[in-house]
Amino acid sequence: MGKFLLTLLITSLLLIGSLFFIPINFFVSSLIKNSDVDIQYSYLEGNIYSGKILDLYYDNNFIGDFNYKNEFTLNDISLHFNSIDERDIEGKVVKELRTITDVGTITVKDFSASSIVSTDLIEYVNILLNIEKLDIVNFECVNIIGNLKISSQEINEELIGKLACFEGHTISAELFNKKMKELGNITYSNSQVQVRISTKTIPDRRVQLLMDYITFTIDL
Repeated sequence: MGKFLLTLLITSLLLIGSLFFIPINFFVSSLIKNSDVDIQYSYLEGNIYSGKILDLYYDNNFIGDFNYKNEFTLNDISLHFNSIDERDIEGKVVKELRTITDVGTITVKDFSASSIVSTDLIEYVNILLNIEKLDIVNFECVNIIGNLKISSQEINEELIGKLACFEGHTISAELFNKKMKELGNITYSNSQVQVRISTKTIPDRRVQLLMDYITFTIDL
């Protein structure tokens, strides 16, 4: 009996351990094939523990190139990721095992991303996004804790906004200066970020006379 239990234990450990050597593409391709999620990529290497993915697209929108590393517990799987291209993105996706078959339900934690954009009126606008926690159910934002900061050498003040979920896959934030004066807003919807900044933040008086807000869109 002892030899049988020992053999069974060793066999079980080998089976579990072999999962870490099966190419991750085997699991991902099967998952995408059996779901309605529009995810595409050009290259995927590694196993269920760690690896990298290149040219990741979601719903025909380019996401980027990433390294990933998974951590497993009895309750959930945590996927840590960080960008390996010119984008500055990192964070963690947590998937509870009890909802493992529900692809559209996840929690995003410790997410950060930054981007620098230029417009005709404002150059080198630095947009910094920090999300402490984001709960997604059925691919919709249901709760979010985080903030967004906008700064530029051509803007008098740093603008800060608290993120909030709205209907229609929308995440938005009203932008305030340090004196809590509202000076714009930013909205994410349909893979686009729409930014609206008051011209009161710009030293050029001519711009203030011509318009009240500067608006621009960032395609993701």
